[in-house]
Amino acid sequence: MNHEHISITPLLNPKPHRVQNFSVRFFNYTIDVTVTSTPSVVRRWLRKALHRFRHIVRDRRLVVGLGVQWKPSSSSAATLQLCMGQLCLVFQLYHAPHVPLFLRRFLADPDNTFVGVWNYKDQNMLKSSKHILDVPSLIDIRDMVEEKKGWSRQASMETLAEDLLGFKYVMKPASIGMSDWKAYWLDEDQVQYAAVDAFLSFRMGKALHVWNWNS
Repeated sequence: MNHEHISITPLLNPKPHRVQNFSVRFFNYTIDVTVTSTPSVVRRWLRKALHRFRHIVRDRRLVVGLGVQWKPSSSSAATLQLCMGQLCLVFQLYHAPHVPLFLRRFLADPDNTFVGVWNYKDQNMLKSSKHILDVPSLIDIRDMVEEKKGWSRQASMETLAEDLLGFKYVMKPASIGMSDWKAYWLDEDQVQYAAVDAFLSFRMGKALHVWNWNS
């Protein structure tokens, strides 16, 4: 990734086996990242995020950046990333004993709009994960830019980040994308990669007013 404008700092946590926290600096933004496989931590993160954006939830304009990571030898999701504003969750599905019902209902709520790039693949991987997650209101940014702007549907995340949001020279190294996402302890490069991916999806969805698409 663009190391000149992107960096990550681990934050002290007394119970790292339950949750890890990081601060990712991305250009002029600071992303608060929570990494966990603990269902109660996921519930707490989601309640906090929904409370912060409760006025948007009421207006049915909630946009959620969504990403999935997997081990190259597998066809199921190892992690699920969600981003609202500058709050990002990296949920380690592979190590989670179960998925909170609160999260399942959130993902299935048609009033919430989930966005990402290459999301149809993500959708299939979530369904084929051991937790069988369904996200019906899932929008691929590439479909939107093709319809609304006439851009190529084959545009990469890096190209969209620059052309749509003005973030230049963002790179997603294949070596990180194809690393072991089933590892219990994700390294800082993986956490940064996952968080930035979900954050960019959120920003793109917001910039394109995805809640109005096909409404």
